[in-house]
Formats: sequence, structure tokens, C-alpha cells
Amino acid sequence: MKNNILVVGSSNTDLVIQTKQFPKPGETILGGKFQKFGGGKGANQVVAVARLGGNTSFVAKVGNDEFGNESLKDYQKHNINTKFVFTDNSTPSGTAVIIIDQTGQNSIVVAPGANNNLSIEDINTAEQAIDEAEIVLTQLEIPIETVEHLIHQAAEKKKKIILNPAPAVNLSGEILSKLFLITPNETEAFILTGIEIKDIPSADQAADKLLEKGVQNVIITMGEHGAFFKNKETYF
Repeated sequence: MKNNILVVGSSNTDLVIQTKQFPKPGETILGGKFQKFGGGKGANQVVAVARLGGNTSFVAKVGNDEFGNESLKDYQKHNINTKFVFTDNSTPSGTAVIIIDQTGQNSIVVAPGANNNLSIEDINTAEQAIDEAEIVLTQLEIPIETVEHLIHQAAEKKKKIILNPAPAVNLSGEILSKLFLITPNETEAFILTGIEIKDIPSADQAADKLLEKGVQNVIITMGEHGAFFKNKETYF
């Protein structure tokens, strides 16, 4: 039997332009190929879970516009339950404009749009989805008060909560203590622990600090150097 996995988070449309070099301030340049993709950390998570065969639902907010409608159709195409993907009639869907130069470097500007309006009330409306989930997966591209409320609700219901703490903010010990798993990268781990990740020993120290705060499992992603894992069994 498949686990029911609930993802709560952001839904964006990524507008990507390839170019030889980034424009200088005030400069207009001609770019190359243009592409449009579904994006947002929440959407990326829920589509990944669906592609891996998970039984998944999504709580998010989109605008009543072309981008929002296309996103909904894409989620449904992946057999994602969209009952609690809410439509905001006053705010456009989240959008990211991404410029990629010939070396592969990128420059990104995100307009969060309707993501900023995913509210505590929306989480309460989606309580059924929380009740039915074994795992709750979220990130920080929606209002922090909404994330905190979700974590409190899911913890009360004894759900396994997985947090990708991006974009990074400081989180209280109360929130961290409710997490089954946290997956920061080096920058996010530094913000959460004050420990600069340079190598495996420093990743180990940062993981220990997160475990001290009550997180059950820690994965620190380290780019080309892979990932570092530690849990309470190996810590104590």
C-alpha cells in the first residue's frame, strides 16, 4: 500500500531565457532560447513524489490566470490530488524570471504572487488532507506563519514532517523539535546553526546542533560533495 504524502507549498511558473551574458544595469540585449516550465519548491516536490509513484496531494495557491490554470492541469496530469489547490481571484500566480548565461550561471527574480496568500485558514480548510497523510512535506516559499501552523497541526496528528528549509530563515526550537527530517544545504545549515559547512566534520557538528534541538533526522546537502546524514540513533 502506498503512503499518502501531502505536500504544502509554492507553485510558480518559470520563464527561462538563455543568453551569452547578463545585461548591465540599464542595458537591453538580445537573448536566445526561451522556455516555460512549471516551478516552485512545493510544485517540484509534489511532482517528484508523483513521478516516483507516491499517492500525493498538494495544498497550494495559484492565481485565476493562464499560469495558474496550466499548473492545475499539469498537477492533475500527474495524478496529484488538487482538491486543496486554492485559486486567488485577486492576485496573479507566482512567477520566476530566470536568465542563464553561456557558462551556466543564472540570475533569478521571483514574484511570489498568490503563494504569499496561502494562509492559516487555507491549512485549516485542508485538514482532511493532513488527516489522511502519513508524511507531510513542506518548504519556506509560503508565509512562515502558515508553515508554522501546518507543522503544529501535523505534529498534533502524529504525522512525519519533512522540511526543506529554503529559502533559509531562522526557525524556533519548538518548530525544529517537531520535525522528522530536515534537509538544509550548506547555506541553510549555517543560518540554522551558525556553523559554516566546509567539510564532513563541520557538517557533523551542524547536524549535532539540529539534533540537539529535537530534529529526528538530518540530511545536509553539499552540492558536488554529496550529502551528510545523521539521526538521533547515531547522535546519542
